[in-house]
Amino acid sequence: MKAKSNRHVFKFQPRFARLVESGQKCQTVRPRRKREPQPGDIADLREWTGKPYRSKQRRIREETIIGTKPLVILPSGGMVLDGALLNPHERDGFAQDDGFGDSVEMRQFFETIHGLPFEGTVTFWASLESEVNHDP
Repeated sequence: MKAKSNRHVFKFQPRFARLVESGQKCQTVRPRRKREPQPGDIADLREWTGKPYRSKQRRIREETIIGTKPLVILPSGGMVLDGALLNPHERDGFAQDDGFGDSVEMRQFFETIHGLPFEGTVTFWASLESEVNHDP
């Protein structure tokens, strides 16, 4: 008998929700959770319709999670993905895949929201509309 897939809700700011909806953004970086997503689980991708916690949520889409990797964003601007220190080109590519202009913008965002160093998990999902091929 097949195990039941777990559902994980991810809420996005409007700037990221547009990218998720278009299929351009197929990953999200979040603080570690008690119950981490697993391949085969469902990513329930949502945004607030108005003011957060004071409005309804809109489901952007549902996707199948294809993998996760640990991520550390260092105060120096370095990023360690799945134990490997990313070079500047890899950092910028990763940040762009996550909806940022470059790794500097991403580091500033995480420093403001979570503080640095940031230790979290990047979750990847499959999007039928996207031709981006991630290797989680």
